[in-house]
Amino acid sequence: MHLTLERALFVVAPQDSGKSTVLRSMFLDRRLGMNGAPPTTAQYRKLAETYWLSNERRLYLRLTSPHEYGESLDEFINKTRLKTGAGRWNFAGPLQPGAFKAMPDVVDTVQGFISALNPERTRVALLSPNRHGKTLADYSPGRDPTDELLELGNVEVVVLDGRRRGVNGLMLADFFDFT
Repeated sequence: MHLTLERALFVVAPQDSGKSTVLRSMFLDRRLGMNGAPPTTAQYRKLAETYWLSNERRLYLRLTSPHEYGESLDEFINKTRLKTGAGRWNFAGPLQPGAFKAMPDVVDTVQGFISALNPERTRVALLSPNRHGKTLADYSPGRDPTDELLELGNVEVVVLDGRRRGVNGLMLADFFDFT
C-alpha cells in the first residue's frame, strides 16, 4: 500500500503570529479529541502528531513551521513522508510567508510540496490580520501571495482574521470532513 495524501492545509503568517494557535483551534472539532476544547499552550507540547479522522483516514498535524526548525524543503517533504507512510493521509501545518533559513517562501514551498506529495486538494489559510493586527500588506510588501498561490493551480486560498483565539478552528477542521 502506498501513501495517498488526500488533503494538505497550510496556515501562513510570519513567526510569532498565531499560526499554531489557529491550528490548535481545530480541536474544537470533537473528532480530534479534547472534547471540543483547544489544548492550552502547556498541553500542546504533549499533543500527538497523528489523529484518526475515520477508520481509513489519518491526519498528520504539525504545529511548528519547517522555517523555525531550520529545515530545507527536501527535509520538510522527507519528514512528512516518514511521519505518514502508507495509507490515506491528510496534513495540516504552519508555514511562514517569506524565505527563512533553509526554507523557500510560501509559494515555492507549497509548489514543492504539491510536486513531491501530490495531494488531491491543497488549501492555504493566510492570517490577515494576524494576532498582532498585521496584514498581508505588512508582511508581504510588494507581493500578492494570494494571487501567486492561486496561479499554482489546484490550490485554494482563504484569508482568516487571526486576531482572536479559537474562532476559526471548525472552519479549518471542516476541510478534513469527508462525510
